[in-house]
Amino acid sequence: MDIQIKRRFNEKELPDMQSVLGDAKKIASEFSIGETLFMKKHGVKSEAEYKRNMIKAGKLMKHSVIGWNSWSATEQGFKTVYKGLERAGSFIDRLGVALDWVMGVPKEYRNKFQAGGSLIFQTQEEWNALGQVVPVQPHLGDHMIGSLNSVENTVSGLRAGVTAIGNLAQYFTYEYPGLDLELYRTENYMKAIAIMAEFKDAGAVLHCNLDDGYGAQFHDVANLVGWAKLERYIAEELLGGRVAHTYGNLFSDSVLRIVFNRAMGMIDKYGTPGSFINGNTIDYGTDISRNYGALCSYSLADIICQMKYPSGYAIAPVPLTEAIRIPSAEEMIEAHCAVDMMMEKAPYYEKFINWEKINSEAEILVTGGNIFFERVINALDDLGIDINHAGQITGVLKAIGPEQLEVAFGVGAGDKNAMRGRVPIRPTSIIQTISKIQDDVISRQKFEETGPLTGMNVVVGSTDVHEFGKEIIKNVIKKAGANVFDLGTTVSIAEIADTLIETGSNVIALGTYNGMAYSFGKDLLISLKEANLEGIHVLMGGRLNEPVGGSDIPVDVSDMLREMGINADNNVDTIVDVIASYK
Repeated sequence: MDIQIKRRFNEKELPDMQSVLGDAKKIASEFSIGETLFMKKHGVKSEAEYKRNMIKAGKLMKHSVIGWNSWSATEQGFKTVYKGLERAGSFIDRLGVALDWVMGVPKEYRNKFQAGGSLIFQTQEEWNALGQVVPVQPHLGDHMIGSLNSVENTVSGLRAGVTAIGNLAQYFTYEYPGLDLELYRTENYMKAIAIMAEFKDAGAVLHCNLDDGYGAQFHDVANLVGWAKLERYIAEELLGGRVAHTYGNLFSDSVLRIVFNRAMGMIDKYGTPGSFINGNTIDYGTDISRNYGALCSYSLADIICQMKYPSGYAIAPVPLTEAIRIPSAEEMIEAHCAVDMMMEKAPYYEKFINWEKINSEAEILVTGGNIFFERVINALDDLGIDINHAGQITGVLKAIGPEQLEVAFGVGAGDKNAMRGRVPIRPTSIIQTISKIQDDVISRQKFEETGPLTGMNVVVGSTDVHEFGKEIIKNVIKKAGANVFDLGTTVSIAEIADTLIETGSNVIALGTYNGMAYSFGKDLLISLKEANLEGIHVLMGGRLNEPVGGSDIPVDVSDMLREMGINADNNVDTIVDVIASYK
């Protein structure tokens, strides 16, 4: 079996499962789940209980994410959104709170890192305030379970009354540069899931956003279903929890959204209410009128599916400015009101949907997913991994990576000309979109047989989990003749410097999305200077923003990057010419 396992620790050194489960049981016995205003208003003990009530009543639910970096701004945002929607005759059931990435780091290490653009809690009282502002249930995903601080954050969230906590997928893709504590992180991950499992009868649910993990990097939707089964196997069968998957950011095909939702229902052994369906952000750009069209397209599909097969997933209207900046509360309200109209019109469409065909397509994905799941589990067993040990499985899966998993165990037919050597059973929307954009760019460039970048070595990577832009740039410059060295996602500055030296490249093209463009660019240039790497050309694209000057909301930092000497043109049509000028 030709599999490279890039281990960062010896998985055999993890404590045995009995010890992990015992520790989790002890921790869980020392506290109880808090009560939020939402719980009091609706007479429920958990979000899952509320969702089951809504399913029985035939009512849809809605969700939004708030990501401001101070409690005062977050508290005011809660009030503005809730009261604004109430005045508009609308509603919202849950609010996801985006914690800053340093919240995923143990407190004793936080002073080593630059905070990003999101919320940081210092005390349990600050955590508790989440559910005491308005009667909307708080949800916690980013930098909770899967981070270096999984146990502490999970306990704090439960004590605050938050009963849907994630994000399991981030264990595989989010990194904390400068802290090599992977053994500790994996043990923490297992314990946090097991703590949630201790409260499953009280309604505690494990949120897992496929788009934030390997799900964003698979090319075949059937393999993605198989990956979701692997996550369920680890969290449910081995650690005893209950998983609520999320997806949608990377699903541009509206019908595929419905098909995938049905497939997720088919593999949900315990009938756990879903988390929320992310809005499609692939189609969002700077053209607000087009964003309106995207909002209506995906939300209508999500609504129709929940009307026919109610499974507890909340609809998530993405504000129209999402691709431009961190949206304001007023822009969130606007998106919700637009989706309310979709809810009014959806019944006219639902009865004409060919549900037999939808379910048939879903069954194809599930069949492929089952094969992928079995192939991976059997391979791990052959490699000597204990397939009944949650930590050993997760650690090795992370060390193998999504590309190798898909190449080695994917269910598509083999084809040497396909992107990963296989023709997908059903390609993901992101692969369809990447192919379309890069084909359009290349057709406009009209490269000769010998491209303008022939002989040049170019390093590419993404500062976070999002690889959409990176993949487009990589494929375009490869077509232009460059030798491309792809560092993947969530790259560290040290990794960039080492690769530049090893490859002899003088160009690094970086994608970024998570509101840290200026800090990352600045730290990168300092590191390159310290390593005596002169004449290196840095290009950054994506969402070039960050909170600066005490702002609660990230602002565009393109000009600041340019002042430092970083190319921030953010234009795929000109990138080949720009790189060629460095030849």
